[in-house]
Amino acid sequence: MRLLNFKNGSALIIVLLVLGQFLPGCKNNKPTAQGWTAPPEADQLFNPLINQMVAEQKGRELYVVYCRSCHGENGYGDGAAGNALGQKPANFHDEKMRKQRQGAIFWKISNGNGMMPPFKESLSDEQRWQLVSYIRSLTNKAEAAVVPPRALRPDIKISHYKTIGPLAVRILKHPVTNSLYYTTFDGDVFQLRQQKDSTIDSVRIISLADHGINRLQGAEFFKNSLFLCGNVDSDDKKSTSGRMVVINLDSTDTPRVRVVFNTVKYGANKTIYDHGWNALALSPDGKYIYANSGARTDHGEVQDNGGLYPNARDNALTGKIFRFPVGARDLMLTDDEAKLNADSLIYAEGIRNAYDMAFDGKGHLFAVVNSSDYDSPEDMFWIRQGHHFGFPWIMGGVENPQQFPDWNPDPATDSFINKFSHSWQVRYFHRDSSFPKLPPGVKISAGVQNVGPDANEYRGHSGRVMDGDTTGVAVSTFTPHASPLGIFFDTHGALSSDLHNDGFVIRYSFGARDAMMGKFTKEGADMLHLQLSYDSIMNNFMVRTTRIVDGFAEPTDAVLIGNDVYVIEYGGRKGEIWKISLPGKPVTAGRKTSASKPAH
Repeated sequence: MRLLNFKNGSALIIVLLVLGQFLPGCKNNKPTAQGWTAPPEADQLFNPLINQMVAEQKGRELYVVYCRSCHGENGYGDGAAGNALGQKPANFHDEKMRKQRQGAIFWKISNGNGMMPPFKESLSDEQRWQLVSYIRSLTNKAEAAVVPPRALRPDIKISHYKTIGPLAVRILKHPVTNSLYYTTFDGDVFQLRQQKDSTIDSVRIISLADHGINRLQGAEFFKNSLFLCGNVDSDDKKSTSGRMVVINLDSTDTPRVRVVFNTVKYGANKTIYDHGWNALALSPDGKYIYANSGARTDHGEVQDNGGLYPNARDNALTGKIFRFPVGARDLMLTDDEAKLNADSLIYAEGIRNAYDMAFDGKGHLFAVVNSSDYDSPEDMFWIRQGHHFGFPWIMGGVENPQQFPDWNPDPATDSFINKFSHSWQVRYFHRDSSFPKLPPGVKISAGVQNVGPDANEYRGHSGRVMDGDTTGVAVSTFTPHASPLGIFFDTHGALSSDLHNDGFVIRYSFGARDAMMGKFTKEGADMLHLQLSYDSIMNNFMVRTTRIVDGFAEPTDAVLIGNDVYVIEYGGRKGEIWKISLPGKPVTAGRKTSASKPAH
């Protein structure tokens, strides 16, 4: 197994084993029956912990690592991971839940059910009782006050912009008016409008009924038209298809909708890895719209949806970036790679899940990518037409060991497998003799190489966590399991000299509250400043990465208007939008700058 790193034009090859990531409290077994009830004898179990204050504190520490992603920050069953699953996580504030005895809760934590794994395999009796104590305490506590993000340099100012509803995915600006809009996972589009009293209202202007995309993850403006992209689930969520539409906003009544494409139906799966169609980017010349279709697997394994789709891995419609003329209409995309290539629709491939893409000021397209449950770094790619970026054979510069038939995955002997990772819990890590071979002649393009000083932790060949600043190793590109998204560039040159024309990215995951990323760092949920430089020998980019803001809560996207960045947070029951004012370029007499605030 090899970890491929590139620095100063030379290739540093480190031989190692690999593995690890995702949401430790969300497991995918058989669907849960309604009304999960513990056996009567569970009610006879009593919490043995005497000091409940200490137990609750210890329980909270466990909760944020193992439970928060599905059950939510305050236990309302509204975590981001839970909303991506077919099974709704428990709401601990529900009356039926509150009436359950502590012994029943302990039994359920211990034994698991459906998507929820049995924690008796990973947590001690004492730890499970600590979780019970904390869960019980949640129902007696007021919802925590919103804590603003924190600036990590004195010339950055942060202010609260707007509290919004749940499930926020994208925030974007109208290219003509600079008005702010945001979209939700379940299909709504909102415009943010300032009222006479200076308050900001969220006005829904588009709904699911207008476009028919029930998993809406992509949005991009072109003039006064809005491209929307995502998935349409069917057959009781056993099948899915991709769909893109463009909606003209000139109309004051019923939105005028043009279908760009639909895909044929293909197999959905029962896991958290069905990434779907998501990120969109408009070419600087306004001729093309780019769309990412994420993998339907974690690392190229079979996902047959309980036998409905025998031997189904990824297909011609997944793990790729597509390009469409902005005027395209009523295309039907088939699961036929040769035809998709013949029609010049596949732009780049071998990309697990580029959840966000953006052009820099020179017209280079960059994408940030979520890697698999391996302890491999998260890539940022310079996307070029016809290039293959490695998936499922290489991710984060690390070879996928499942392609080797003699691989024997076991976290007891392989420190790159996190025992809490979803892929280990459900044994998607396994010997796989039918794993496809890398096609002959395929040349894999490497990720952008991060030289630090931040977000460059990785796991070395010894199995220990390393920091690239100490070892001198460049990383491809960000800390494992960081979930980079919200990439943007200062394309108008509005920022100060040390930020001028540079890039920025958000990390969704927070190491202190993530069982996967936490093995590498307690940082995360932050904004990174990206100073990119081209290396002609490598024909690739290096990046110097610096944290400039932290303390976000489930951030999903960001947009730059002038020198102000608007960051949107997903929110279980509600989300937030924060205004991050970065230092701007000094204004000289007689020179006008681009608008530094959104129009309403």
